[in-house]
Amino acid sequence: MPDAADLLAVARLLAQPPASDTALRRAVSTAYYALFHKLLRDAAQAFIGPGNETTAGYAILYRGFDHGHMRSVCEALQVPMLKARWRVALKRQAMSQQIQDFAATFITLQERRHTADYDPAAMFLASEVLAVVDEAERAIIAFDGAPPIERLDVLAMLMVKARG
Repeated sequence: MPDAADLLAVARLLAQPPASDTALRRAVSTAYYALFHKLLRDAAQAFIGPGNETTAGYAILYRGFDHGHMRSVCEALQVPMLKARWRVALKRQAMSQQIQDFAATFITLQERRHTADYDPAAMFLASEVLAVVDEAERAIIAFDGAPPIERLDVLAMLMVKARG
């Protein structure tokens, strides 16, 4: 299973000058996937349990996340005050600053990954790509620094469409 720290290390290696355009694009994509797989692993560990990595349930949960849905949730969580629907679902008025920072960065990284993967005209500098990798690492740290119950609530929201 992909490890976030290993993915960040790979992204940094790919972005070392003199990196090719292909390597820089792959580094941007890998930085996003470090954050993405960190969330999937956290959710699977929280809801299926450690030591169950080889079970069907673990794989089903791990593969059950949708990038578009995750983006929508992060768009709702990055604001200082939650909209009514989210206040009801999450039973709080606002998320911690750590969750807001994580959510904003998730969106930015996903946009950058799309550019790297699908825009043939996009140009990348190694210094900019290394900054993207640093952003991914900061998002992971922010998520890990949020209150535990808030992290669980966010993982649940990222996984399923909540009904108000």
